[in-house]
Formats: sequence, C-alpha cells, structure tokens
Amino acid sequence: MAWGSGAFNSCDKLLERVEKNDPTLKELVILPMKTFGAKDLERLSNAIGELDEQVDVFPSAVAIASGHQLPPSSLKAFGSALSIQAQKQQKFGITSLAIGSKDMGDEGVNALCQGLAPSNGALLQHLDLGWKEIGKDGLYEIGRTFVHSTFLTQLDLSRNDFGNDGIVQLSKAVVEHHDDDAVAFPALEQLILSECNIDSAGMDVLAKILLGQENTKRSKRIHLAIGSNPIGSAGCHSLVQLLSCTDHGSIISHLQAAQCSIGDEGVGILSNGCHQHVEIMDISDNSITKDGAKKFAQSLSHSWPDLVELKIAKNELGSDGVSAILASLVTRSDTGESTDSEKNSTLKNLDLSYTNCGAEGAKAALTSGGLHTLRLFGNTIGSDGFDAIAPLLQGGHPSIENLDLGGNNAEEESVVRLLDSIADKKDDSTHSRLVVLEIGGNKFGDMAMEALTRLQSVWPELDVAHDKPVEESGWKDEDQD
Repeated sequence: MAWGSGAFNSCDKLLERVEKNDPTLKELVILPMKTFGAKDLERLSNAIGELDEQVDVFPSAVAIASGHQLPPSSLKAFGSALSIQAQKQQKFGITSLAIGSKDMGDEGVNALCQGLAPSNGALLQHLDLGWKEIGKDGLYEIGRTFVHSTFLTQLDLSRNDFGNDGIVQLSKAVVEHHDDDAVAFPALEQLILSECNIDSAGMDVLAKILLGQENTKRSKRIHLAIGSNPIGSAGCHSLVQLLSCTDHGSIISHLQAAQCSIGDEGVGILSNGCHQHVEIMDISDNSITKDGAKKFAQSLSHSWPDLVELKIAKNELGSDGVSAILASLVTRSDTGESTDSEKNSTLKNLDLSYTNCGAEGAKAALTSGGLHTLRLFGNTIGSDGFDAIAPLLQGGHPSIENLDLGGNNAEEESVVRLLDSIADKKDDSTHSRLVVLEIGGNKFGDMAMEALTRLQSVWPELDVAHDKPVEESGWKDEDQD
C-alpha cells in the first residue's frame, strides 16, 4: 500500500460518523498521515450544515493537523457551515477548532473568518491558529470576526511573525467593529501570543485592547502568554497597566513572559504597584541577576498577594538572589527563625532551575515553610550541595510535596547520604508531606539503590525518580598486564 493512499489513510469512515451524528465521536482529529483535502473538508462542511435544528451535534472538537493544505474556498465554506450551525441555535456544536497548514497565511485565515463573520465566530470557544504564517491582514479579520464573540475563551496565535503591525491591525478592527461601551472579546480567558515578534510598542497597543475604555470592565481574567517576544524592560510598563487596574485588580490571572529580555530593570518595573488576582507568573530566561531578584523579593509581601506559582528559572540569580527571594517567604517552624507576618505566605510552587543557586541558595529554599513544589534542577550544586541540604531533609519535609533535585551532578556517596537522611525519621517527622523526589542526573549505582530500598521501607508512598543504576565495571582490557 502506498503511503498517503488506501483505506488506512482515508478519512471516509470518520466522515461517515459525522454525517450520522455519532454521539460517541466526541473529537474529530485528522492526523498528518491521513489524506484530507478540499473535498473532504467540503464533505465535513455539508454534514455540519445539514444537521437538524435543536439536536446535540457531534463532534464538539475538530483538529485537522498541520500539513493538510486546504484552499481558501473550502475554508470559507467550512466557516459558513459553522455559522449555520450557530444560527440554528443548537444546544451543542463544534466549540474547539485547530485547522490549516503552516503556510495557510492571511488568504486562508481571511477566508475562514469570512465564513464565520455572520455569527461572530459561531460557537467556537477554543481556536488554534498557531504557526500559520498569519500577517497583519489576518489579524484584522480575526479581530473583526471575534470581537463580539460571547463564546471564544481561548485564542492561540503563537508563532506567527505579524509583529507590532499585526497588533495594530487587531486594534483597528476592534475600534471599527465594536461599541465604546462594550468589552472587546468579552469571553476571552486565554490569549497566546508567544513568538510573534511583538516589542514594547506592540505591548502598549495590546494593553489598550484588553483594558478597553474606562467605563468597561472585563468579567473574566485572562491567561496571557507572550513568551519569546522582544518586549524588553520598556514593555513592562504596559504589563503593569494590565496587572494593576485600580478599580478591580489585575485583569491577568496567569502571565507567561519567559524569554522576553526584561532584565533587572523590567523586574523592577513589575515590582511596583499591587497586582491582585495574579496567580501564576513565568519570567524565566530573562537575564535577571541577583539585583533584579532582590528588587522582586522586596515586592513579594505586598505587590503579589495572590501569587501561587512563580517560575524564575534560567536566570543567573546566584545564591544571593535566590536567598533574597526565599527570605521574603514564610519559613519552617523548626528552623528557629521567627515567622514574620509580613512575609509572603501564598506562594506554593517555585521553579529555581538553572539559577546557579549554589549550596547556600538550595539551603535557603529548603527552609521554606510554605512551598509545596520546589524545583532546583540543573544547578550543579554537586556533592557539597547535597551534603549541605541533607540535614534539612531529615525525615522528609514539613511542607514540600514535590522536590526536584535533578541534574545537580552529585556523586553517589552524597546521594546515599541524602536518601538516608530522608529515611531518618525524627519523632515529629510523621508529618512529612514529601511525596515526589526527583534525583535524576546525579550518580546512582548499587549503593544508591540500597539506600533507596531503605528509604522506601520507611516512606513506602514516596515516589523517587532516578537514573537507571550504573554498575562499576570490573572489566580489564586483555591487552593490559
């Protein structure tokens, strides 16, 4: 059978199930190895458009993998079929859509949107148009089509190089096609704009789109992903506008801003104000040093009252920067340090991977009394680091549930000492919350395996992820004496 032809690659049986409105077909996923072209999409469009009113429509999610090149005319017909479905006011319909190849471009996106426009985007809640070579014209059509949608909650436009021009056109569509007293994209909960070549000027326009007019207020907070865009420290001024709305707190609940070149200056800007309702933030890989970490640490107790998860990995914070952040968090009661009521007690998940934290930074992290998840992966603290933190893990840990110590290049003897320390129950260590320990990327041989066996006899519920044991070879080259 030739690749790309025959029954195995045909979508005929899947399309038959759509035509019969098979209630067991919850999702229609067309993989790259399947043959799916213009005629198949037209057949799918006809099946959707011809279903009777007031029936539950299946599937609710359609994903047509990249690699299937579909002509604009077919995409427009499919969009029109979705509009017809919405206009019939069916109880259920297609709510999730990922479609098009990586060269879909503005022509294909515009055609799809033209079909969807009469229904303001149909019933679509999740729309994935990532990596489709969309430019500024495509952004305008997307804005025009969905600006009034009361269904669209998630929009993925990542890996499209439309840059600031695209955001400007999106803004233009919003201005031209919605009322000043209405919120643009009112149902939006997740906006993914990673790798779109947006800088600080584009961020300023984006902030205005999301904030709207002074007399408007979003009912839902947004998960905003802008990673891998060159927004720089200047773009942080726009982020602060989104994070510090005076009347009702941040309109952003999750901020993913990794690899955005914000640096120490940008962190200082983000540290200003009170960012209520921000729960998760990722500022990894942003050239932040100990100076930026210290600025951020000073703001943790008052600027981020609802922050639960912080990823600040791949920044050269050093032991001083990491220690400063941990000093702003509540500490363990068994450390003998006084608990300051002004310290941050909401942060539960902290990623300090690849921060060059050193043994001192790792020790500071383990004195936390509020963290549930701690990642110290890739800090190469070595055997000295493992020996330094082993006493802090005697009998487990009172708050940390998931601890990642992988990739730290510790020798086997130190791994053994750390495992034995965890196995050494103190009188009050029955309250240890440690359930997952990751120690891959450290030497792990027979001695470590024996120590793990001892540990599991004490803490049988503890899940330990480690490298496959490596036996020391006693083999000797026959050519050697």
